[in-house]
Amino acid sequence: MAYTTIAKPSDHFDVPTWAGSTSTTTVSGMGFKPDIIMIKIYDGTGHPIWNNSSQGINYNYLPSQQGVNDTTAYVASYTSDGFTLTGSATDANENGENYMAATFKCNGGTTSSNSDGATTSTVQANTTSGVSIVTYTGTGSATTLGHGLGAAPKIIITKSLTTADYAGFGNGSTLYHSDPWTDYLQLAWNGSTLGDNDIFWNDTAPTTSVFSVKSANQTNKSGDTYVAYCFAEKKGFSKFGYYKGNGNASGPQVYCGFKPKLVFLKKADSTEEWIFKTTAIDHGQLPNDGEMKRTLKINSNNTTTNCTINANATGFRPTTTDGKANGDNALYLYMAFAEHSIVGTNGTVGLAI
Repeated sequence: MAYTTIAKPSDHFDVPTWAGSTSTTTVSGMGFKPDIIMIKIYDGTGHPIWNNSSQGINYNYLPSQQGVNDTTAYVASYTSDGFTLTGSATDANENGENYMAATFKCNGGTTSSNSDGATTSTVQANTTSGVSIVTYTGTGSATTLGHGLGAAPKIIITKSLTTADYAGFGNGSTLYHSDPWTDYLQLAWNGSTLGDNDIFWNDTAPTTSVFSVKSANQTNKSGDTYVAYCFAEKKGFSKFGYYKGNGNASGPQVYCGFKPKLVFLKKADSTEEWIFKTTAIDHGQLPNDGEMKRTLKINSNNTTTNCTINANATGFRPTTTDGKANGDNALYLYMAFAEHSIVGTNGTVGLAI
């Protein structure tokens, strides 16, 4: 059996960059039509913007704020190999600024009604890469919702577009928690630590067809409109879990089975910022050396250059004592997505840094 069914991660996921402009800007050259677009300025001040093709250009979530749906048309359109941005769009396309986006392919904008759960959902899924967009209306009480992946998601991020609050974040890793779906985090809240409350996920792990919610504002308030981003692990493409920091400049090696292009991080056992790192905008002395210095913050409009981690052929290693990535004995949540697998083909060979 092949090591991975995804020989080329860039057919499903990419991190394009662009220079801001006063005019409509086209971001192109990707290997797919993007359905999830997570935008962030990387050399200045600006809020992150998350958009998806299931809901369209006028539906946006700004993780650094607790707001309801933002109807600004930051993304003007989705194209066959990228997207266009409205000129002079604040936080997405301002002249003189530089931007990146984490982008994922689902189903080219085509959704379907899903009745696998007790409550009908609308789903757009990529079963190959394990990524889906789920929209639904909250019921205010325990229910299940179809996710369309055909595999149990390990990460679920839910956001009400109607009620101002943080997003719900569920992680199914059992490395340090035997029953992880009894716990929750709140995306983009610095103070969020792993909590135990059944109102988020109804103390029920997702199955290959549905996930469970109960009554939290972040997951299932009655009458609210929700979007959920579901991620199932796929060997050689994505890896989600926890690691323990060691507090020294040569941090723990985190095995992923691929060289990451994008890594999300959150200290899960005490107050710290939600961040992500990418090789698309950073390298050290040599191109493609895997060094990721710049820290892009999900919970604020700032960017910093401390807290370095290094992507290597089999995963990543924090090379910092900064508490955002490598506090002594601290517990860190991570999501990693591949540039290329250690075995698959993507035109280049993983660098053993």
